[in-house]
Amino acid sequence: MKDRTRECGQIVLVLAFMLLGLLLLALVGVDAFLASHRKNRLQNAGDAAALAAARWQGITLNALGALNLAKIDLLCKVGDPDLDPVSWHAATNVCERITALQERLAFAGPLMGFYAAQRATVKNGVDTPDDDMSALVAESVFRAPILPGTELWPEKAQDYAEMVRGATRDGVFAGADNAQFFNFAIQSGHPLYNKAFYEAVAGEDWCWFYLRGGMAELLANFSGWDEIPFAGAGSPQNPEFFGTGVHVVRGSLAAFNRDWTVHQTRAAVLELAVRNSCPNVNDFTLQQSGVITNTGLSWVAYGSGWRAWNRMHRSDAARLPLISDVKDKYNVQGAFAATRVRQVLDPFTPGVSRRVNEWTAAAKPFGAIEDRTVTWNGEFPLVSPAFTDVRLVMLGAFDEGSLGMADRAWVTHTRDHIQPPNTVAHAAGCPYCNILRKWENRDFRTAGTKWIKENAEDQCRRPTGGGGSPGGGTRHAH
Repeated sequence: MKDRTRECGQIVLVLAFMLLGLLLLALVGVDAFLASHRKNRLQNAGDAAALAAARWQGITLNALGALNLAKIDLLCKVGDPDLDPVSWHAATNVCERITALQERLAFAGPLMGFYAAQRATVKNGVDTPDDDMSALVAESVFRAPILPGTELWPEKAQDYAEMVRGATRDGVFAGADNAQFFNFAIQSGHPLYNKAFYEAVAGEDWCWFYLRGGMAELLANFSGWDEIPFAGAGSPQNPEFFGTGVHVVRGSLAAFNRDWTVHQTRAAVLELAVRNSCPNVNDFTLQQSGVITNTGLSWVAYGSGWRAWNRMHRSDAARLPLISDVKDKYNVQGAFAATRVRQVLDPFTPGVSRRVNEWTAAAKPFGAIEDRTVTWNGEFPLVSPAFTDVRLVMLGAFDEGSLGMADRAWVTHTRDHIQPPNTVAHAAGCPYCNILRKWENRDFRTAGTKWIKENAEDQCRRPTGGGGSPGGGTRHAH
Protein backbone atom coordinates (compact mmCIF):
# COMPACT_ATOMS: atom_id res chain seq x y z
CA MET A 1 0.00 0.00 0.00
CA LYS A 2 1.41 3.46 -0.99
CA ASP A 3 2.40 5.96 1.66
CA ARG A 4 0.33 8.91 0.47
CA THR A 5 1.54 11.09 3.34
CA ARG A 6 5.16 10.70 2.18
CA GLU A 7 4.20 11.44 -1.45
CA CYS A 8 2.37 14.59 -0.39
CA GLY A 9 5.40 15.71 1.61
CA GLN A 10 7.69 15.18 -1.38
CA ILE A 11 5.34 17.12 -3.66
CA VAL A 12 5.22 20.01 -1.18
CA LEU A 13 9.03 19.99 -0.97
CA VAL A 14 9.38 20.03 -4.77
CA LEU A 15 6.82 22.82 -5.07
CA ALA A 16 8.67 24.78 -2.39
CA PHE A 17 11.93 24.53 -4.33
CA MET A 18 10.17 25.46 -7.54
CA LEU A 19 8.55 28.48 -5.91
CA LEU A 20 11.91 29.49 -4.43
CA GLY A 21 13.52 29.21 -7.85
CA LEU A 22 10.74 31.23 -9.45
CA LEU A 23 11.09 33.84 -6.73
CA LEU A 24 14.84 34.09 -7.32
CA LEU A 25 14.23 34.40 -11.06
CA ALA A 26 11.68 37.12 -10.40
CA LEU A 27 14.11 38.98 -8.13
CA VAL A 28 16.86 38.70 -10.75
CA GLY A 29 14.44 40.05 -13.34
CA VAL A 30 13.46 42.93 -11.08
CA ASP A 31 17.13 43.71 -10.42
CA ALA A 32 17.92 43.62 -14.14
CA PHE A 33 15.01 45.96 -14.90
CA LEU A 34 15.93 48.36 -12.10
CA ALA A 35 19.60 48.30 -13.09
CA SER A 36 18.72 49.22 -16.67
CA HIS A 37 16.28 51.90 -15.54
CA ARG A 38 18.74 53.40 -13.07
CA LYS A 39 21.54 53.30 -15.61
CA ASN A 40 19.44 55.36 -18.02
CA ARG A 41 18.49 57.73 -15.23
CA LEU A 42 22.15 58.05 -14.19
CA GLN A 43 23.21 58.84 -17.76
CA ASN A 44 20.45 61.39 -18.14
CA ALA A 45 21.46 63.03 -14.86
CA GLY A 46 25.15 63.16 -15.80
CA ASP A 47 24.41 64.57 -19.26
CA ALA A 48 22.00 67.15 -17.83
CA ALA A 49 24.55 68.22 -15.22
CA ALA A 50 27.28 68.70 -17.84
CA LEU A 51 24.96 70.66 -20.12
CA ALA A 52 23.80 72.87 -17.24
CA ALA A 53 27.38 73.72 -16.28
CA ALA A 54 28.42 74.34 -19.90
CA ARG A 55 25.40 76.56 -20.45
CA TRP A 56 26.56 78.83 -17.63
CA GLN A 57 30.04 78.83 -19.11
CA GLY A 58 28.53 80.16 -22.33
CA ILE A 59 26.48 82.74 -20.43
CA THR A 60 29.61 83.87 -18.60
CA LEU A 61 31.66 84.14 -21.78
CA ASN A 62 28.91 86.15 -23.47
CA ALA A 63 28.73 88.54 -20.53
CA LEU A 64 32.51 88.96 -20.44
CA GLY A 65 32.57 89.55 -24.20
CA ALA A 66 29.73 92.07 -24.07
CA LEU A 67 31.61 94.05 -21.43
CA ASN A 68 34.76 93.97 -23.56
CA LEU A 69 32.79 95.56 -26.40
CA ALA A 70 31.10 98.01 -24.00
CA LYS A 71 34.53 99.35 -23.04
CA ILE A 72 35.51 99.74 -26.69
CA ASP A 73 32.21 101.47 -27.48
CA LEU A 74 32.56 103.87 -24.54
CA LEU A 75 36.09 104.90 -25.47
CA CYS A 76 35.14 105.36 -29.12
CA LYS A 77 32.30 107.62 -28.00
CA VAL A 78 34.70 109.82 -26.02
CA GLY A 79 37.01 110.08 -29.02
CA ASP A 80 40.47 111.65 -29.07
CA PRO A 81 41.98 111.68 -25.54
CA ASP A 82 44.09 114.74 -26.37
CA LEU A 83 41.02 116.83 -27.25
CA ASP A 84 39.06 115.99 -24.09
CA PRO A 85 41.41 114.51 -21.46
CA VAL A 86 38.89 114.95 -18.62
CA SER A 87 36.23 112.85 -20.36
CA TRP A 88 38.86 110.34 -21.39
CA HIS A 89 40.10 109.99 -17.82
CA ALA A 90 36.53 109.48 -16.59
CA ALA A 91 35.91 106.88 -19.31
CA THR A 92 39.04 104.90 -18.43
CA ASN A 93 37.97 104.90 -14.77
CA VAL A 94 34.63 103.42 -15.86
CA CYS A 95 36.53 100.83 -17.90
CA GLU A 96 38.52 99.85 -14.81
CA ARG A 97 35.28 99.34 -12.86
CA ILE A 98 33.97 97.24 -15.75
CA THR A 99 37.14 95.13 -15.60
CA ALA A 100 36.57 94.63 -11.86
CA LEU A 101 33.06 93.42 -12.68
CA GLN A 102 34.50 91.07 -15.32
CA GLU A 103 36.84 89.56 -12.75
CA ARG A 104 33.89 88.78 -10.52
CA LEU A 105 31.77 87.44 -13.36
CA ALA A 106 34.58 85.08 -14.39
CA PHE A 107 34.17 83.46 -10.95
CA ALA A 108 30.45 83.84 -10.30
CA GLY A 109 29.18 82.49 -13.65
CA PRO A 110 30.91 79.09 -13.51
CA LEU A 111 29.91 78.66 -9.87
CA MET A 112 26.31 79.25 -10.89
CA GLY A 113 26.97 76.43 -13.36
CA PHE A 114 28.25 74.25 -10.52
CA TYR A 115 25.05 74.90 -8.60
CA ALA A 116 22.93 74.30 -11.73
CA ALA A 117 24.70 70.96 -12.25
CA GLN A 118 23.68 69.85 -8.75
CA ARG A 119 20.05 70.84 -9.37
CA ALA A 120 20.00 69.10 -12.76
CA THR A 121 21.30 65.89 -11.18
CA VAL A 122 18.63 65.83 -8.50
CA LYS A 123 15.90 66.82 -10.95
CA ASN A 124 16.79 63.77 -13.05
CA GLY A 125 16.33 61.41 -10.13
CA VAL A 126 19.87 60.99 -8.81
CA ASP A 127 20.21 62.23 -5.26
CA THR A 128 23.23 60.25 -4.05
CA PRO A 129 25.60 62.77 -2.41
CA ASP A 130 29.10 62.82 -3.85
CA ASP A 131 31.17 62.53 -0.67
CA ASP A 132 34.45 62.88 -2.57
CA MET A 133 33.44 66.13 -4.19
CA SER A 134 31.97 67.43 -0.94
CA ALA A 135 35.32 66.87 0.76
CA LEU A 136 37.23 68.55 -2.08
CA VAL A 137 34.87 71.53 -1.96
CA ALA A 138 35.40 71.80 1.80
CA GLU A 139 39.15 71.81 1.19
CA SER A 140 38.71 74.56 -1.38
CA VAL A 141 36.81 76.72 1.10
CA PHE A 142 39.47 76.04 3.74
CA ARG A 143 42.31 76.94 1.34
CA ALA A 144 40.54 79.98 -0.13
CA PRO A 145 42.62 82.46 1.92
CA ILE A 146 45.69 81.52 -0.18
CA LEU A 147 43.94 82.89 -3.27
CA PRO A 148 45.68 86.12 -4.32
CA GLY A 149 43.52 89.17 -4.66
CA THR A 150 43.90 91.98 -7.14
CA GLU A 151 43.88 95.73 -6.94
CA LEU A 152 40.45 95.68 -8.55
CA TRP A 153 39.12 92.90 -6.30
CA PRO A 154 40.92 92.92 -2.94
CA GLU A 155 38.25 90.77 -1.18
CA LYS A 156 38.63 88.00 -3.77
CA ALA A 157 39.50 85.16 -1.37
CA GLN A 158 36.65 85.86 1.04
CA ASP A 159 34.13 86.40 -1.74
CA TYR A 160 35.16 83.21 -3.52
CA ALA A 161 34.77 81.13 -0.36
CA GLU A 162 31.26 82.53 0.10
CA MET A 163 30.37 81.79 -3.53
CA VAL A 164 31.55 78.17 -3.18
CA ARG A 165 29.52 77.75 -0.01
CA GLY A 166 26.47 79.14 -1.78
CA ALA A 167 26.91 76.88 -4.79
CA THR A 168 27.00 73.78 -2.56
CA ARG A 169 24.42 74.91 0.00
CA ASP A 170 21.86 72.26 -1.01
CA GLY A 171 24.39 69.45 -1.33
CA VAL A 172 26.89 68.11 -3.86
CA PHE A 173 25.55 65.41 -6.18
CA ALA A 174 27.64 65.99 -9.32
CA GLY A 175 31.40 66.13 -9.18
CA ALA A 176 33.42 68.55 -11.30
CA ASP A 177 35.60 65.99 -13.05
CA ASN A 178 37.76 68.65 -14.72
CA ALA A 179 38.37 70.83 -11.68
CA GLN A 180 41.53 72.93 -11.64
CA PHE A 181 42.53 73.41 -8.01
CA PHE A 182 44.48 76.52 -7.06
CA ASN A 183 46.93 74.56 -4.94
CA PHE A 184 47.24 71.71 -7.44
CA ALA A 185 46.28 70.88 -11.00
CA ILE A 186 47.68 68.13 -13.24
CA GLN A 187 49.50 69.69 -16.16
CA SER A 188 51.85 66.89 -17.08
CA GLY A 189 51.77 63.85 -19.35
CA HIS A 190 53.97 61.81 -17.01
CA PRO A 191 52.63 58.26 -16.40
CA LEU A 192 52.36 58.90 -12.66
CA TYR A 193 49.82 61.64 -13.42
CA ASN A 194 47.95 59.52 -15.97
CA LYS A 195 44.97 57.68 -14.51
CA ALA A 196 44.79 55.36 -17.52
CA PHE A 197 48.28 54.08 -16.62
CA TYR A 198 47.09 52.98 -13.18
CA GLU A 199 44.01 51.31 -14.67
CA ALA A 200 46.15 49.45 -17.20
CA VAL A 201 48.41 48.17 -14.42
CA ALA A 202 45.49 47.19 -12.19
CA GLY A 203 43.73 45.34 -15.02
CA GLU A 204 46.96 43.96 -16.58
CA ASP A 205 45.94 45.54 -19.84
CA TRP A 206 49.10 44.79 -21.80
CA CYS A 207 47.62 46.07 -25.04
CA TRP A 208 47.40 49.52 -23.45
CA PHE A 209 51.18 49.49 -23.05
CA TYR A 210 51.72 48.10 -26.55
CA LEU A 211 49.51 50.68 -28.28
CA ARG A 212 51.06 53.72 -26.61
CA GLY A 213 54.42 54.85 -27.80
CA GLY A 214 57.14 54.34 -25.22
CA MET A 215 55.00 52.57 -22.62
CA ALA A 216 56.04 49.06 -23.74
CA GLU A 217 59.67 50.16 -23.40
CA LEU A 218 58.93 51.53 -19.93
CA LEU A 219 57.37 48.19 -19.00
CA ALA A 220 60.43 46.29 -20.20
CA ASN A 221 63.16 48.61 -18.90
CA PHE A 222 61.76 50.28 -15.79
CA SER A 223 64.31 50.71 -13.01
CA GLY A 224 62.85 53.64 -11.11
CA TRP A 225 61.18 56.99 -11.64
CA ASP A 226 63.45 59.82 -12.75
CA GLU A 227 62.61 63.43 -13.48
CA ILE A 228 59.07 63.49 -12.10
CA PRO A 229 57.71 66.96 -12.96
CA PHE A 230 55.78 69.09 -10.55
CA ALA A 231 52.05 69.40 -11.18
CA GLY A 232 51.44 73.12 -11.31
CA ALA A 233 48.63 75.00 -9.65
CA GLY A 234 45.50 76.09 -11.45
CA SER A 235 45.14 79.67 -12.64
CA PRO A 236 43.75 81.96 -9.90
CA GLN A 237 41.98 83.99 -12.60
CA ASN A 238 39.30 81.30 -12.93
CA PRO A 239 37.31 79.38 -10.31
CA GLU A 240 38.34 75.83 -9.55
CA PHE A 241 35.08 74.36 -10.84
CA PHE A 242 34.05 74.77 -14.50
CA GLY A 243 36.29 77.77 -15.18
CA THR A 244 36.04 79.35 -18.62
CA GLY A 245 39.80 79.51 -19.25
CA VAL A 246 40.00 83.28 -19.61
CA HIS A 247 42.36 85.84 -18.13
CA VAL A 248 42.63 89.59 -17.74
CA VAL A 249 45.32 91.12 -19.93
CA ARG A 250 46.56 94.68 -19.48
CA GLY A 251 47.97 96.07 -22.69
CA SER A 252 47.13 97.03 -26.22
CA LEU A 253 44.79 95.03 -28.41
CA ALA A 254 47.41 95.32 -31.14
CA ALA A 255 49.67 93.02 -29.07
CA PHE A 256 47.11 90.20 -28.91
CA ASN A 257 48.53 88.76 -32.13
CA ARG A 258 52.09 89.87 -32.75
CA ASP A 259 51.93 88.60 -36.32
CA TRP A 260 49.16 91.07 -37.17
CA THR A 261 49.52 94.69 -38.15
CA VAL A 262 47.58 97.41 -36.35
CA HIS A 263 45.33 97.61 -39.38
CA GLN A 264 44.49 93.89 -39.17
CA THR A 265 43.71 94.17 -35.47
CA ARG A 266 41.50 97.19 -36.06
CA ALA A 267 39.62 95.31 -38.79
CA ALA A 268 39.03 92.37 -36.41
CA VAL A 269 37.74 94.65 -33.63
CA LEU A 270 35.56 96.54 -36.08
CA GLU A 271 33.99 93.33 -37.35
CA LEU A 272 33.20 92.24 -33.79
CA ALA A 273 31.70 95.63 -32.96
CA VAL A 274 29.56 95.77 -36.09
CA ARG A 275 28.23 92.27 -35.54
CA ASN A 276 27.28 93.17 -31.99
CA SER A 277 25.70 96.55 -32.84
CA CYS A 278 28.11 98.87 -31.04
CA PRO A 279 26.77 102.31 -32.13
CA ASN A 280 29.93 104.35 -31.54
CA VAL A 281 32.47 102.06 -33.14
CA ASN A 282 33.63 102.64 -36.69
CA ASP A 283 36.94 102.81 -38.46
CA PHE A 284 37.30 106.54 -37.80
CA THR A 285 36.51 106.41 -34.05
CA LEU A 286 38.80 103.42 -33.56
CA GLN A 287 41.69 105.41 -35.05
CA GLN A 288 40.77 108.66 -33.30
CA SER A 289 40.45 107.13 -29.82
CA GLY A 290 43.61 105.04 -30.09
CA VAL A 291 41.83 102.10 -28.42
CA ILE A 292 43.78 99.55 -30.48
CA THR A 293 47.23 100.77 -29.39
CA ASN A 294 46.48 102.03 -25.86
CA THR A 295 48.61 100.03 -23.40
CA GLY A 296 46.87 101.19 -20.22
CA LEU A 297 43.59 99.31 -20.71
CA SER A 298 42.56 95.84 -19.50
CA TRP A 299 40.76 93.19 -21.52
CA VAL A 300 39.44 89.69 -20.91
CA ALA A 301 41.08 87.27 -23.33
CA TYR A 302 40.92 83.56 -24.07
CA GLY A 303 43.69 81.58 -22.36
CA SER A 304 46.06 79.02 -23.84
CA GLY A 305 43.44 76.26 -23.58
CA TRP A 306 41.45 77.96 -26.33
CA ARG A 307 43.19 76.32 -29.26
CA ALA A 308 42.12 74.58 -32.43
CA TRP A 309 40.64 71.17 -31.66
CA ASN A 310 42.15 69.55 -34.75
CA ARG A 311 45.68 70.18 -33.50
CA MET A 312 45.50 66.70 -32.00
CA HIS A 313 44.56 65.25 -35.39
CA ARG A 314 46.90 62.53 -36.65
CA SER A 315 47.15 60.77 -39.97
CA ASP A 316 48.41 57.44 -38.64
CA ALA A 317 46.55 54.59 -36.91
CA ALA A 318 46.42 56.67 -33.71
CA ARG A 319 44.21 59.36 -35.23
CA LEU A 320 41.49 58.94 -32.61
CA PRO A 321 39.54 60.68 -31.16
CA LEU A 322 39.18 62.66 -34.40
CA ILE A 323 37.58 60.09 -36.69
CA SER A 324 36.89 62.79 -39.26
CA ASP A 325 37.66 66.46 -39.76
CA VAL A 326 36.12 68.97 -37.36
CA LYS A 327 33.87 71.63 -38.84
CA ASP A 328 35.36 75.09 -38.63
CA LYS A 329 32.68 76.41 -36.33
CA TYR A 330 33.33 73.62 -33.81
CA ASN A 331 37.10 73.59 -34.17
CA VAL A 332 37.98 74.90 -30.73
CA GLN A 333 38.66 73.21 -27.40
CA GLY A 334 38.54 75.92 -24.76
CA ALA A 335 36.08 75.74 -21.87
CA PHE A 336 34.25 72.50 -21.15
CA ALA A 337 32.44 70.94 -18.22
CA ALA A 338 32.90 67.31 -17.21
CA THR A 339 30.56 65.99 -14.53
CA ARG A 340 30.61 62.72 -12.65
CA VAL A 341 27.50 61.31 -10.98
CA ARG A 342 27.07 58.20 -8.87
CA GLN A 343 24.20 56.05 -7.73
CA VAL A 344 24.14 53.17 -5.24
CA LEU A 345 22.28 50.05 -6.35
CA ASP A 346 20.86 47.77 -3.62
CA PRO A 347 19.85 44.47 -5.32
CA PHE A 348 16.82 42.46 -4.16
CA THR A 349 18.50 39.17 -5.07
CA PRO A 350 19.98 37.49 -1.96
CA GLY A 351 23.76 37.18 -1.96
CA VAL A 352 24.29 39.96 -4.50
CA SER A 353 26.21 42.86 -2.99
CA ARG A 354 25.37 46.50 -3.50
CA ARG A 355 27.37 48.37 -6.09
CA VAL A 356 27.98 51.92 -7.14
CA ASN A 357 27.31 52.92 -10.74
CA GLU A 358 29.16 55.91 -12.12
CA TRP A 359 28.69 58.05 -15.22
CA THR A 360 30.90 60.84 -16.50
CA ALA A 361 29.78 63.22 -19.23
CA ALA A 362 31.22 66.33 -20.86
CA ALA A 363 29.66 69.31 -22.60
CA LYS A 364 30.93 72.61 -23.87
CA PRO A 365 29.64 75.93 -25.18
CA PHE A 366 30.04 76.67 -28.88
CA GLY A 367 29.67 79.76 -30.97
CA ALA A 368 30.41 80.73 -34.54
CA ILE A 369 30.81 83.78 -36.75
CA GLU A 370 30.05 82.86 -40.35
CA ASP A 371 30.94 79.25 -39.58
CA ARG A 372 34.26 80.20 -37.98
CA THR A 373 35.02 79.57 -34.33
CA VAL A 374 34.51 82.49 -31.98
CA THR A 375 38.25 82.66 -31.38
CA TRP A 376 39.07 82.61 -35.10
CA ASN A 377 41.25 79.57 -34.34
CA GLY A 378 43.10 81.52 -31.70
CA GLU A 379 44.24 84.34 -33.99
CA PHE A 380 42.52 87.11 -32.04
CA PRO A 381 41.78 86.02 -28.46
CA LEU A 382 39.54 88.86 -27.31
CA VAL A 383 36.49 87.27 -25.65
CA SER A 384 33.34 88.10 -27.61
CA PRO A 385 29.61 87.49 -27.00
CA ALA A 386 29.15 84.83 -29.66
CA PHE A 387 28.22 81.65 -27.75
CA THR A 388 24.90 80.34 -28.94
CA ASP A 389 25.00 76.57 -28.50
CA VAL A 390 25.78 73.94 -25.88
CA ARG A 391 26.49 70.34 -26.84
CA LEU A 392 27.65 67.10 -25.31
CA VAL A 393 31.15 66.09 -26.41
CA MET A 394 33.08 62.87 -25.96
CA LEU A 395 35.45 62.71 -23.04
CA GLY A 396 38.02 61.01 -25.23
CA ALA A 397 38.75 64.39 -26.81
CA PHE A 398 40.38 65.68 -23.63
CA ASP A 399 43.60 64.73 -21.91
CA GLU A 400 43.38 62.35 -18.97
CA GLY A 401 45.20 64.98 -16.95
CA SER A 402 42.21 67.30 -17.15
CA LEU A 403 39.82 64.66 -15.80
CA GLY A 404 39.39 62.62 -12.66
CA MET A 405 39.58 65.66 -10.40
CA ALA A 406 36.31 64.79 -8.68
CA ASP A 407 37.97 61.62 -7.31
CA ARG A 408 39.38 62.56 -3.92
CA ALA A 409 41.63 59.50 -3.70
CA TRP A 410 43.13 60.39 -7.09
CA VAL A 411 43.62 64.05 -6.16
CA THR A 412 45.18 63.11 -2.81
CA HIS A 413 47.53 60.59 -4.44
CA THR A 414 48.76 62.82 -7.24
CA ARG A 415 49.00 65.88 -5.00
CA ASP A 416 50.49 64.36 -1.84
CA HIS A 417 52.04 60.97 -2.66
CA ILE A 418 53.98 61.81 -5.83
CA GLN A 419 57.08 63.66 -4.71
CA PRO A 420 59.09 65.25 -7.51
CA PRO A 421 61.77 65.02 -8.73
CA ASN A 422 62.18 61.26 -8.29
CA THR A 423 60.34 59.64 -5.36
CA VAL A 424 56.87 58.23 -4.70
CA ALA A 425 55.42 57.71 -1.24
CA HIS A 426 53.36 54.56 -0.68
CA ALA A 427 50.67 55.71 1.72
CA ALA A 428 48.61 53.16 3.61
CA GLY A 429 45.06 52.83 2.35
CA CYS A 430 45.74 54.60 -0.95
CA PRO A 431 44.42 52.46 -3.85
CA TYR A 432 46.74 54.13 -6.36
CA CYS A 433 49.77 53.51 -4.13
CA ASN A 434 48.77 49.83 -4.06
CA ILE A 435 48.75 49.80 -7.86
CA LEU A 436 52.25 51.29 -7.91
CA ARG A 437 53.42 48.54 -5.60
CA LYS A 438 52.14 46.07 -8.15
CA TRP A 439 53.94 47.95 -10.93
CA GLU A 440 57.23 47.87 -9.03
CA ASN A 441 57.09 44.06 -8.81
CA ARG A 442 59.63 42.80 -11.36
CA ASP A 443 57.66 39.61 -11.99
CA PHE A 444 54.62 41.65 -12.96
CA ARG A 445 56.55 43.67 -15.54
CA THR A 446 58.35 40.60 -16.85
CA ALA A 447 55.04 38.81 -17.41
CA GLY A 448 53.70 41.82 -19.29
CA THR A 449 56.74 42.14 -21.51
CA LYS A 450 56.61 38.44 -22.32
CA TRP A 451 52.91 38.63 -23.22
CA ILE A 452 53.48 41.60 -25.54
CA LYS A 453 56.27 39.79 -27.38
CA GLU A 454 54.16 36.66 -27.85
CA ASN A 455 50.66 38.07 -28.42
CA ALA A 456 50.53 41.78 -29.11
CA GLU A 457 50.85 41.62 -32.90
CA ASP A 458 47.84 39.32 -33.17
CA GLN A 459 45.63 40.44 -30.31
CA CYS A 460 46.12 44.18 -29.85
CA ARG A 461 44.04 46.37 -32.13
CA ARG A 462 43.43 50.06 -31.78
CA PRO A 463 39.71 50.67 -31.05
CA THR A 464 37.58 52.27 -33.73
CA GLY A 465 35.42 54.43 -31.48
CA GLY A 466 35.64 57.14 -28.80
CA GLY A 467 38.80 57.62 -26.83
CA GLY A 468 42.12 55.93 -26.60
CA SER A 469 44.50 57.98 -28.71
CA PRO A 470 47.86 59.09 -27.37
CA GLY A 471 46.91 62.70 -28.03
CA GLY A 472 43.82 62.70 -25.85
CA GLY A 473 42.04 59.52 -24.95
CA THR A 474 40.74 58.56 -21.53
CA ARG A 475 39.16 55.64 -19.80
CA HIS A 476 35.82 57.29 -20.56
CA ALA A 477 33.75 57.68 -23.65
CA HIS A 478 30.35 59.28 -24.03
